[in-house]
Amino acid sequence: MMTPVRHLVFGALVLASVGCASPQSPSERAVASELAQMSASKRDYPGIVMGFDVRNGTTLLVSLDLQSFIGMDDDAVVAMKRHVVARWRGAWTSAHPGTHATLQVRFIDFIGRKIAEQSTSV
Repeated sequence: MMTPVRHLVFGALVLASVGCASPQSPSERAVASELAQMSASKRDYPGIVMGFDVRNGTTLLVSLDLQSFIGMDDDAVVAMKRHVVARWRGAWTSAHPGTHATLQVRFIDFIGRKIAEQSTSV
């Protein structure tokens, strides 16, 4: 007898939590879209590019595995930076059509120390 009651209570809690969830704002949707597009860079540079975070709408933090990054040759580092900046520029532009800004890309290690930084105008 208690099991159906538990199922009803659980179902009510699930429905209440879904109903209380606020919809994403336009800026949250833009950031989610940008991060989704950037995730391909993790596949392009496995073991080196570990993750992304957007700050202040125009700054992309790229988390690097420092040990793997140090092992890259100089040409590969330049190519990776260029690739990530170009992908961020494209992702940002598609999420903010017709908008102009200076985009910053900051490459950081696992504790947040800046390894490199580049910027581009859109």
